[in-house]
Amino acid sequence: MGLSASWRAALAAGAVNLVLGANLPYLPVWMERAAGMSGAEIAGASTLAILIRIFAGPLTAGIAQDHGLRGTLAAVMAIALGGYVLLFPDTPRAVDFFLCVVIYSAMNVMGPLFEAVLVFGTRNGRPDYGEGRAIASAAFVIANLAGGAILGAWGPDWVLVYLIAACVVAAIAPLFTKQGARAAVARRPLISTFTDSFTLYRIPGVFVYLLAAALIQASHGAYYAFASNIWIAQGIDGSHIGALWAIGVAAEILLLLVSRQLLMNMNYYTMLWIGGLGALIRWTAAGFVLPVEAVYVFQTLHAASFAMTHIGTMRFLQAALPDDKLSLAYSANGALIFGPAMAVTGLAAGLAYDALAPGGIEAQTKLYWLMVVIILAGLALTWRATRQPIHPVSQP
Repeated sequence: MGLSASWRAALAAGAVNLVLGANLPYLPVWMERAAGMSGAEIAGASTLAILIRIFAGPLTAGIAQDHGLRGTLAAVMAIALGGYVLLFPDTPRAVDFFLCVVIYSAMNVMGPLFEAVLVFGTRNGRPDYGEGRAIASAAFVIANLAGGAILGAWGPDWVLVYLIAACVVAAIAPLFTKQGARAAVARRPLISTFTDSFTLYRIPGVFVYLLAAALIQASHGAYYAFASNIWIAQGIDGSHIGALWAIGVAAEILLLLVSRQLLMNMNYYTMLWIGGLGALIRWTAAGFVLPVEAVYVFQTLHAASFAMTHIGTMRFLQAALPDDKLSLAYSANGALIFGPAMAVTGLAAGLAYDALAPGGIEAQTKLYWLMVVIILAGLALTWRATRQPIHPVSQP
């Protein structure tokens, strides 16, 4: 008997996460160690990709709406695959930089696509969406661990080999999911996305909350771009690096699994305070060269700095906006507020990484304290948000 539509969707999402879970921690290592890129170039590639997402996100959603979700996701994965393959030869650094921008751009638009595959494919079967999302997250953790082990044993070029192999699987797997998923991705003209989004932000209390949340999330810019590079320079081996990434994701998954019961009576302003304070502690500690055991402990704060902030933002939007505006709010929030905030902090982290490099690892870890400044700005806006609370909409 063949696999159900739900299982095919969950496995396709898992295949995509086998790429994402290794690309996020280890492509920056390859860029520095194999391609010889500076911190500004590493951060610049991801920053450009985030800015491209402002236009590519709505465009990709429109293509999926017109031509089918599974083919669109497979095509995006094929573009990423082409980027990885072309990185492998001894190409000029400028070409490597361009290819990394292409790869990061593909990574940015594939997230909403595989989420839509899960939403549509698991609608009437088991695993359901939550179980399918857990399978995808488990694949992300496996990729963290596998990439770290490969990096420690054979070096960054072999991580690229892994990414090519995983991307082949991820480009094929969506083709076996259900067709007809056009309704799972809302199509909106690009101009409409901008104009309607700014209308949403004029609702009292909405913009200040979302900007506060965006700054807390954007404080992860240094972490996403340079955590692996800094840990390597600190003398932490590849297996530990994979486990460090994995434990952060595991803490996030655990909070998401228990969030319904644990956070039932907590309001979204409190969640934002917890997320911001968790990030403040995390990045303050990260500015020191810590023993690996301490790094493991502070990695669990990913449940606060990322997951708590994310849950609070989703609940805030659900309370602040009517149901028919939520789809637009989710996509616009990533493209117009969270994305640009992450782009700015990522580029700032890249410049700081290069500026602090002459001082060695003791100085270079201090780039995390730049993220502390971002967090303090986010906490100031959180305080302001609590002073102008929204009036929750009543759904029909």
